[in-house]
Amino acid sequence: MVHHVVWWTLQDGVNGKSAKEAGDFLVKLGMEKMAGKIDALLSLEITTDFAKTTTQDVQLLLHSTHKDEHALAEYAGHPIHVEFGTELKKYATSRQAIDFIV
Repeated sequence: MVHHVVWWTLQDGVNGKSAKEAGDFLVKLGMEKMAGKIDALLSLEITTDFAKTTTQDVQLLLHSTHKDEHALAEYAGHPIHVEFGTELKKYATSRQAIDFIV
């Protein structure tokens, strides 16, 4: 199984939203658009809530699981995922990602 973890720093002021408001909007949007709608996606979590021990500058995190690397690539190119990513990019100032296999 492949775990895909991505986190973003968001900026204030886009579409009149603070970074926190943008994060909350993106959590709702991502879950509504993608959860249960992309076959290559086994599970999906998106959050703006982080423990105080977090050492990265992050306002939004996405964690998804996939059967294998082929399924991850299918998810990455899926039109619903691409549409969500296009919206998210309007708010993001940085993006970090890591994929790991268990």
